[in-house]
Amino acid sequence: MGYTNSPLVVYTKLSPNCNKPRNHSIDRITIHHMAWVKATVEQCGQSFMNPSREASSNYGIGYDGRIGLYVEERNRAWTSSSAENDNRAVTIEVANSTGAPHWEVSKASYNALIDLVTDICKRNGKTKIIWFGDKSKTLSYKPKENEMLMTVHRFFSSTSCPGEYLLGKHFDIAKKVNERLSKNTTSEIIEETKIETPKSVSNSVSAQENDATIWDFFKSKGLNDFAVAGLMGNLKAESNLRPDNLQNSFESRLGSDAEYVKKIDSGRYSKISFANDHAGFGLAQWTWHTRKEALYDYAKSQGKSIADLVMQLEFLWKELQNYTKTMSVLKNAKSVYEASTIVLTDFEKPANQGSSVKNARASFGNAFYDKFADKTVKVEAPKNEDTTVYKVQCGAFGVKANADRLAGKLKKAGFGICVKQIDTLYKVAVYGIDSREKANSIAADIVNSKISKATVLEDD
Repeated sequence: MGYTNSPLVVYTKLSPNCNKPRNHSIDRITIHHMAWVKATVEQCGQSFMNPSREASSNYGIGYDGRIGLYVEERNRAWTSSSAENDNRAVTIEVANSTGAPHWEVSKASYNALIDLVTDICKRNGKTKIIWFGDKSKTLSYKPKENEMLMTVHRFFSSTSCPGEYLLGKHFDIAKKVNERLSKNTTSEIIEETKIETPKSVSNSVSAQENDATIWDFFKSKGLNDFAVAGLMGNLKAESNLRPDNLQNSFESRLGSDAEYVKKIDSGRYSKISFANDHAGFGLAQWTWHTRKEALYDYAKSQGKSIADLVMQLEFLWKELQNYTKTMSVLKNAKSVYEASTIVLTDFEKPANQGSSVKNARASFGNAFYDKFADKTVKVEAPKNEDTTVYKVQCGAFGVKANADRLAGKLKKAGFGICVKQIDTLYKVAVYGIDSREKANSIAADIVNSKISKATVLEDD
């Protein structure tokens, strides 16, 4: 048949990692998550340019909803740990808006995914897409000529790809695409997807606006990038960077965020009531009565709303000076994980401080580090710029299943791990790192996660 590529593509960077041509007609679509927070189509495409990485996908969708082409549909991409599947499937990598454990995607990415899947079906003559949600039933099913079958990476490898968020959306994806196919249109506007998630992991506009203000505030206090990112990762987990955030479980009793703030600011809800209602509130989800009393008094002394962002940042900074252990680590932080963990265990002190919580908060912090680090200080480029590409290697195995097992654990913790075969060994590593400083930071985070050892090497 005559293969075509999607007209929705806005960026093309063809990877050498593919087989030309595919050996089976297209009757499957396999959706993956990048395990890369706020990645662009350019970053994803560049990651597939290293031949030794042995990885690629047909398409990628950035966190902003832009679509990239990396392997033409007539060719087989190397995506799903299964040559049989990838020869039949169009594979799609989708950027994440949050890290582990949720691995969510933005509304823009999700809408673009519906557009792209619909377009792929139509151009390949499919009028129906099917998601069974069951591995054995899916792999034993023979699609009819007009049918497209959805598969997932989990069917072929011990991986958590796609994450629980996208995996849970497969029935919705099939439903929306089939509605479009039945109407014979790919251009209708998708209704806003309602995603029921905790406020602490949502991506509200206010949170996106606040992150730059919070970053600049703590940088102005002399903290380095690792420290600020680690601190912000905790605030993200606590309140999604929203100073008006009332603990979700108290809203039925105390009202919405806006109602709660209005009662406090107007005086209808007294200082005593505020301090003793046991509800977490604000950027750091202040809960203990003495801390909430102090927050209340500070807001009044400044003539500010209890939900004023800058007021809460100043109060938080004053509080941190009383946590000498936390401040000692933050002032000399060597990695995001180190900074994030000390804030979690010494300052925030939630009931659950296990490794999964540590890794999740560090992954939030790493996203802020990637977004803001080194953008607040101008550094002259060295005369002889180092163009060396590095990798952080975590292990080498003679058995692929063992390599996949370690890679799966690291991916769940938010690390962009890949497995590639070199001679007789399967090597587990983060590849394509553009500076030794960044490689050292990633290695430190991996070691501190206690999942694996990590060694910085020049990329193959």
